[in-house]
Amino acid sequence: MNTRKEHLYIILAGFFVTNAILAEMVGGKIFTFDIPGMLFWSKTTANLSVGVLVWPVVFVMTDIINEYYGIAGVRRLTLLTIVLISYVFVAIYFMGLTRAASFSAINDDNFNVVFGTSQSIIIGSLVAFAIGQFLDFFIFHQLKMRTGNSHLWLRATGSTVFSQLVDTFVVLYIAFVIPEKWTHAEFFKVASANYFYKLLIAVAVTPVIYLIHSIIERYLGREHHAHKDAIHGGPQSGASVHREP
Repeated sequence: MNTRKEHLYIILAGFFVTNAILAEMVGGKIFTFDIPGMLFWSKTTANLSVGVLVWPVVFVMTDIINEYYGIAGVRRLTLLTIVLISYVFVAIYFMGLTRAASFSAINDDNFNVVFGTSQSIIIGSLVAFAIGQFLDFFIFHQLKMRTGNSHLWLRATGSTVFSQLVDTFVVLYIAFVIPEKWTHAEFFKVASANYFYKLLIAVAVTPVIYLIHSIIERYLGREHHAHKDAIHGGPQSGASVHREP
């Protein structure tokens, strides 16, 4: 069972790290998204960072890892991801200092426009990611201590609601308001739209979390269930609180 849990952790960590770095890399692009009128009185146009398209994978991986590996598992992975994101930005900075050859398909201007992320966006991304993740797994763990192995939907959605509120507003404020690239009105408009989208996704991916949870339960097998029963005092003990070590 330990070997299977180690393999599972590596797979989950791979998806987590890849999508977190990808979201940070492309987050500077803002696209326009039309929200159907059925959600409001009339059709609304929202401006979203393209990073939100892959961020739901980070939601799911965070909650699944927290479910099976506790705070220690998510904290370890979050710290590693912060280090790797920092490494990526530093590496890209030095790559940008090189001079493109005359026959290069990508010239210096194109490279710097796409990858030359400003210092404020880098700092905002790292600070927001760290705060959001630590808040997410803290709330998730607190809810798990009170709900045990039931109400996975509450832990997953509840932790995302609060963590992404902080994450979304912090990153955009540091990246665009402090350097005076956006007005406060523009900031609230974009931040609110991004947060609303994340809330919708948090609810929409709940069935996906249950599906992944079911697949993992089958993958880990009977020994895992026996281990859970032992922690809870047996399947008939009535224990409802599962405290992670």
